[in-house]
Parts: sequence; C-alpha cells; structure tokens
Amino acid sequence: MRKLAYLLSVLLVFIIPWEDSVSVTTLGSVAKLIGLVVAGLWLVTILLEGKFRKPSLFHILVLLFFLWNVVSIFWSSDTDSTLQRIKTYGQIYLLMLVFWELFQQPEDLMAGLQAYIFGGYVLITSSITNYIQGNAAVVYEGRYSATGVNAVDLALILMIGLPIAMQLFFVAKPGRVGTILRLINLAYIPLAVFSIVLTGSRTSLIAVIPFGIYLVVTQQIKFDRKMLVFGILLLALLMLYPFIPQSVTARLGTLGASIESADLGGRVELWWKAILVLEEQPFTGSGGGTLDVVIGSAAHNTFVSIAAETGFIGFTLFLAILAVVFMRALNIPNGNAGFWVAIFLTWVIGVLSLSWEFRKLTWLLLNFIVIEGNFTREQLHARRAVTNTSRDIERFPSPASPAIKTEAR
Repeated sequence: MRKLAYLLSVLLVFIIPWEDSVSVTTLGSVAKLIGLVVAGLWLVTILLEGKFRKPSLFHILVLLFFLWNVVSIFWSSDTDSTLQRIKTYGQIYLLMLVFWELFQQPEDLMAGLQAYIFGGYVLITSSITNYIQGNAAVVYEGRYSATGVNAVDLALILMIGLPIAMQLFFVAKPGRVGTILRLINLAYIPLAVFSIVLTGSRTSLIAVIPFGIYLVVTQQIKFDRKMLVFGILLLALLMLYPFIPQSVTARLGTLGASIESADLGGRVELWWKAILVLEEQPFTGSGGGTLDVVIGSAAHNTFVSIAAETGFIGFTLFLAILAVVFMRALNIPNGNAGFWVAIFLTWVIGVLSLSWEFRKLTWLLLNFIVIEGNFTREQLHARRAVTNTSRDIERFPSPASPAIKTEAR
C-alpha cells in the first residue's frame, strides 16, 4: 500500500506544474483527483502500519498559519472566499503530510524532482506548440504560454525547474537510463529558457539570477564540466534566438523603464491598495482569500497579499515559516545547500509579482527543502548514535569483546 501511495505521489508531482491545463468537470483538476487518491492511500497506510511520522517545526508553523486563516472567518469581509481558502489550505496541508511521510529517502526526493522536470516538459511542449500555431496568450503583446496557464505563472514554474534540471544532470547515475536522463535534463534548460522568454515575463529576467549564481559558485560541479555545459547552453540559445518574436524582446527591454516609473505593469497600484487594507486592519487583516473581493483584483505579490489578508499575526507566522525553510536550506551539506537556496530564492523573486500563497507548488517546494534538510539531521543523529555506541563499547566492553578475551588469556 505504501509503495502504491509513493508511486502516485510522484505522479502527482509530475501533474502539479501543468494542472491548470487540464480540468475534470466535477473535481476541477487532475492534480486534485490524484491528490485525493494519494491522501486516501496514505491514510490507509497509516492505519495498517499503526505509525505516523512526527511533523517537524516547519509543519507546526504551517499548521498555525493555516489555522489563523480558519479563525479569520470571524472577521472576514467575504466569508465565501475565506471558506474556499480554508478548504484549499486544508487540502494542501494534507498533501504536505503525505509527502513528508512517503519521501523518507534521498532517492524518493530525487524521483519527485525528476517528475517535476517531466511535468515542465508538458508545459514546454504546449508553449512551443501554441507559438508555432500562433495562439498567443496575450494577443496585443504577442506573448505565448501553455494552454490554460497564465504566462507569468508559466515563467516561474519553468524557472524553478532550471536548478533542478542542472542538479539532476550532474548526479545522474552511470548506465543507459542515467545517460538518457542526463540528456533530458540538460535539454530542459535551453528549451525552458526559450519558453520563458516567449511568455514576455519581465520578472523572469531577475528570477534567473539565483540559477546563474548557483551554476557559477557551486563546488559540486568541476570547472571543465561547467564550461562544457555553458558552451552547450550558449550554442542552443543562439540557435533559438532568431525564433523569439520581436514583440517579446521589445517588452522584455522595458524592464528598466517599468522599474524606473514605479509601475511594474500596474502592480504597484495594486500593492498600495492592499497596503491600505492592511492599515485598516493591521493585526487581523481582511480575512483569508478576500483580497480579490476587497480591492477587485489579486495583489500580484504573495507577501503583500498575505499581509493584507492575515494581518501582522499571519504575516509573522509566514515569515517564520520562510526563515525555518531558509535555514534548513543553508545547513544542507555536500554542496547541496546552494542548489536548494537557488530554488528558494527563485521562488521568492518570482512571487513578488504573483499571488502564490494558495498554490500547491509553493508549499510543495518549501516542504521538499525541509524534507531534504531532515535527511541531514537524521544522518547526523545516526552518526552520533554510532559514535556514542562505540565509546560505550570502549569504556564498557562486552564479555565477547577482544579486550575481555585477551584478559582471559
């Protein structure tokens, strides 16, 4: 039962990047349907095995944050929206516990990350197909995206996959399967960058910085292999550059002017509206999920959105969650800290222009970082246990130990 639940959880990771592309009439999305099945199998597994993995500090803080959204229904400016947000957070928290329980080995997490890249390929294929067919996502700007997926959302989803694909490329095992996966992961990078450029997302020009820094400073990758990868990527991008629409390059070129004018595609005005909501209810906020109704639009900034909807208390809890995750990422050894920090910072930069506080992908990534960090903690505990056991044997040798036998002789 556990094995089946694990396999379906990996399938779920594959589906989550493109869940908006396909919907099921009654349930909403394929990801939701698979998620319900995985959750059911997980509950059965817990009951059969009679044990439950103890949640970490991260999961406790997330629970408190979600519960604060539940309590906000008492002062919510739109109870229907808050009820919907409570329902969403409940489903997400259940999935977080499922992944926490099922991904207990490094190999499990690596399989999940590989599934994410495969899911990214679905979006890449859809984006490039729409581009070839001339199906623009934003016609007047000549921007392209995957079917059913917002262009800026697509850019961040694929951007997060860049360090993942690079890491998987370098850690692939030898052999035929490993070689195939290595090529798939390497090819993802130029194809993802091309698809990201097609979206015309100006935020992506900044969000790519953590990936670039990771690629340059990581000590896990030898210099000659870095140069080889840089050469391959540069050649691929030069080949793809002529196919980039002029309308997209023109829009990307307005990033500096947009920042200078403090406009950012109209987002700054929305941020100020959300901040005014926070000023009116600084401690409690307007209630979970209500900002669309209160200001007539999403804030297009996860941090501003959370502050306005949950007030100082909820925002503090959210920052505490991020602090725990970031510290876990920093303390991951074996050269993997830079990899996870790059993913974290890519997400942070990306959500400055997106309201992603209720997206599965946000909590999935944060959960993955904590899961990776927990592997390290468990390894350290195991080493300390072995060391302490060895010391005890030296101090108090058993009758069967060589020391006793020597004395007997």
